[in-house]
Amino acid sequence: MSHSFSLEQQAKISQSLKQTQRMIMSPQMQQAIHLLQLPLLELANKLEAEMAQNPVLELSEESPAEDQEHNIEEEEAEESLDEDFPPERELSFSEKDFEILKQIDEEFRDYFSESGSYTAQTAEEEKLKSFQMSSIQAEMTLFEHLMNLASQSFTEHHEIDIAEALIGNFDARGFLKTPLSEIALLTTFSIKDLQRVLKEIQTFEPFGVGAQNLQESFLIQLRCLRKEKTLAYQIIDLHYQDLLHNRLLNIKKNLGCSLEKIKDTIREEISKLDLNPGTCFSHESVQTIVPDAQITEDDGTLHISVSSDFLPPIRLNKRYMHMLEDPSLPFKTHEFIRQHIVSAKWLLRNVEQRNSTIERITSFLATYHAQFFLSPAGQLVPLTMKVVAENLNLHESTIARAVSGKYVETPRGIFPFRFFFTNAYLTSEGTDISSETVRNTIQTIIEKEDKSKPLSDHKISEKLRLSGIECARRTIAKYRGELNIGNAQQRRSFAK
Repeated sequence: MSHSFSLEQQAKISQSLKQTQRMIMSPQMQQAIHLLQLPLLELANKLEAEMAQNPVLELSEESPAEDQEHNIEEEEAEESLDEDFPPERELSFSEKDFEILKQIDEEFRDYFSESGSYTAQTAEEEKLKSFQMSSIQAEMTLFEHLMNLASQSFTEHHEIDIAEALIGNFDARGFLKTPLSEIALLTTFSIKDLQRVLKEIQTFEPFGVGAQNLQESFLIQLRCLRKEKTLAYQIIDLHYQDLLHNRLLNIKKNLGCSLEKIKDTIREEISKLDLNPGTCFSHESVQTIVPDAQITEDDGTLHISVSSDFLPPIRLNKRYMHMLEDPSLPFKTHEFIRQHIVSAKWLLRNVEQRNSTIERITSFLATYHAQFFLSPAGQLVPLTMKVVAENLNLHESTIARAVSGKYVETPRGIFPFRFFFTNAYLTSEGTDISSETVRNTIQTIIEKEDKSKPLSDHKISEKLRLSGIECARRTIAKYRGELNIGNAQQRRSFAK
């Protein structure tokens, strides 16, 4: 059955009014939130980038206090300069001027050469400097190193292409996580050829690269060291899971060797194998921790300060501000300067607001955790961001942004701000203790346990209950993981 097309079914264009209510953040508010989240070094980079984009901002060579003292004097001096000198104009040079400059340059060069304060570089020194600069090389990556070995091991271009496809899929540890079947689908190589070339690559140094998991990497390392027939190879090949879970008695029963020999093999051979064979070619830079705030102690009194040493001392260029008062200034130039001045003022205001927020939070932490900072044995008091937000009359999200990724230097060391926000546990005496205190107590109990009969999580929970701390078994397991402590079976030490 066919249907005829109807004009009534065509889309119609119409206008309608709809009133909605939503909050839109201004660019200044977005900038304030962004600056609040930045740690000190990232904030310094941000300010330098803003200075490069905004001509109104300039570096202040004096300290903030000196800059404020000379503020009035600078303004008066600039006003007098503006009156005494006409507006700057573009400089022009003639051929005669250039000849004079060249003559002055030669005369001063001869003068400094005679006085010993200037030494011109000879041709030999220039050649040496050029050689030194050309000898600077970038550090070799794992891919480049393995491809260099592959070009020496394989003679056919086809094999080198296969090696490049395989090595290109190695991760930073040197492991091949991509299945060979997937590489075969993405290339024109067969799985048989991939396996053959991969087997050869697994003989390259560093030993252990090209494995798909840690167990295979250990076996490759032992094979490269010619230890295929050793006890270490048998343990990793046949009893890898027993090794991970410290089930040494199972290994002893199945391999028929003494427990002491197994422990010696693990200590002298297996423990020396490389967990990450490819990371020796990793050149990741170490991130330096720069505290955003300091809490110092002086005769029992805590003092607060916000770090600003790494921040460039920036200020507004007053000459641009005076230019706005010039009635002959073109409108476009006037608007350009005005917009950049407004942007610069907002930037300085937001930086000041960020530092003020961090200072208020640090001051509250110093007061709330005073015993922790003043006493080496002091414990943290349970504290949440909601409590800080209510006391400082700020939103909880503002507290979270302000402490994110930032550190504070204290009399007891450098800690992340989030370290001081802990959950509360109620003791049998009715007092609150922090989760960090519970973690430290668990670690102390495990350190003092009998390693031949380590405590289970249930036993640790009972010990905490006897000391007045209610902590569930699952919470014990969670805190053990955070402390990088194994379970009872993994902590067990076997007798001879």
